[in-house]
Amino acid sequence: MATPSKKPSKKVATVRNEDLTPLEIHAIQLHELYKAFRKAGFPIDIAIGLITEPSAHPSWFKLVPDIDILDEEEEED
Repeated sequence: MATPSKKPSKKVATVRNEDLTPLEIHAIQLHELYKAFRKAGFPIDIAIGLITEPSAHPSWFKLVPDIDILDEEEEED
């Protein structure tokens, strides 16, 4: 009798936060929020509407703060 073969475990790729740009972090946050709305049963159009309306976000949901590129360039000089 053959022994059952183990299914290979699914490896999750993780990326450290400092490797991501603020835009990438923002996109990931919105995507996760969209997936949560869809999992909760919202139709696609309503889920998209909710992620585009900041007043619909939970109070604990913090988006990436705006970064002023000019301030960063001045600090480098």
